[in-house]
Amino acid sequence: MPAFTSPSRFYSASRKAHLKQQKKPAKPTFKPNYLTLAVSTVLGTFAVPSMAGPEGGVIRGGAGSISQNGKNTTINQTTDRMAIDWNSFDIASDERVQFIQPDSQSVSLNRVLSNNGTRIQGRIDANGQVVLVNPNGVIFTESAVINAGGILASGLSIDPNEFMNGNLAFERLEGTNGTVINRGILQAATGGNVGLIGTQVENSGLIEAELGHVALAAGNKAVVRFDEAGLIGVTVTEAILQQELGEAAGVNAGANAGVSNSGTINAQGGKVLLSASASRDIFTQAVNAGNLQQATSVTVDADGSFTLSAGSNVVNTGAINVNSSASATENINTNAPASAGQAVLLGENITQNGRITANSEQGTAGNIELHSHSTTLISGELIANSTQGDAGQILALGNQASRGHPYL
Repeated sequence: MPAFTSPSRFYSASRKAHLKQQKKPAKPTFKPNYLTLAVSTVLGTFAVPSMAGPEGGVIRGGAGSISQNGKNTTINQTTDRMAIDWNSFDIASDERVQFIQPDSQSVSLNRVLSNNGTRIQGRIDANGQVVLVNPNGVIFTESAVINAGGILASGLSIDPNEFMNGNLAFERLEGTNGTVINRGILQAATGGNVGLIGTQVENSGLIEAELGHVALAAGNKAVVRFDEAGLIGVTVTEAILQQELGEAAGVNAGANAGVSNSGTINAQGGKVLLSASASRDIFTQAVNAGNLQQATSVTVDADGSFTLSAGSNVVNTGAINVNSSASATENINTNAPASAGQAVLLGENITQNGRITANSEQGTAGNIELHSHSTTLISGELIANSTQGDAGQILALGNQASRGHPYL
């Protein structure tokens, strides 16, 4: 497999797509840097909750009610959209917040106005979509468990009036941290969403969204859209440059990346996006491009131009799984076997030391794309195979793309 020297050069396979290291590389060691400091800074600002669950909730848009009973907080939402401002939204490990919403596509915006970051240690349960916003940062600790139709956590601010009008435009507030970290369990309903958006985003926990969308996006500005099926598309409209994160750009920036995943992301039959560069709505583009059988990058416009800009680094040392869903079929009328999904990584530099799979037993395998503005370095596994159907495609794009180890 040759090294890649320009964005127009890529690797793809029409029958079998399988990049696998011959031996497992040594676990990388990174020097403590900005993200580690950012975590410490965010943790240092958290106040211990003085009463059960969130405090000071005021409904700013839509209709519903908020009630608290001991360690339980219940939000009853009676309109499709509801916006709540909170003085704080901390949840201790023995506390629970439940959202009761009209249906799975109902959305509840929860803005935190505190000068402290938000720490979720307990449970959040919801039958619809929950949006949690705190410009001073959001962290889901190891004990956090989220079960929702969809969960979107943002370290970027949003105007509640715009939200009520259907516009989910997020923007960094000057002087705020904006880091979003997951160390717990974030589980969306089948066909649901998990989104983490901030100036820096880190996942070291477990994210589950079978047949759904998962988006980890870093930037100064971003726009979120829901399609007709209720699935999210994320567009980073203004990237945060790697230099702004406290260290010069480079593929070995490690934990200083804009987006880093050392945990597990499961979106069987769905789509996963890790993005730290400004681009178009990749999920929408992926749908329009079908199964990418022409080996076209998801960042390419109709006129053939690229939409990927400079940004910050993306590092994957964990596992990303978009294998076909065992519980789904491609066509309920023909009972055709299910296809695998799609995984896309976009950034200034991309380091892929983990494992990304888009396999299918009987249906068509999925697609994997790693697309950097500068350098793409691969020393982990990229696999898009099918036992009985067509293999998927693997694209590695960038001004430079190289392998850290030999591949089979």
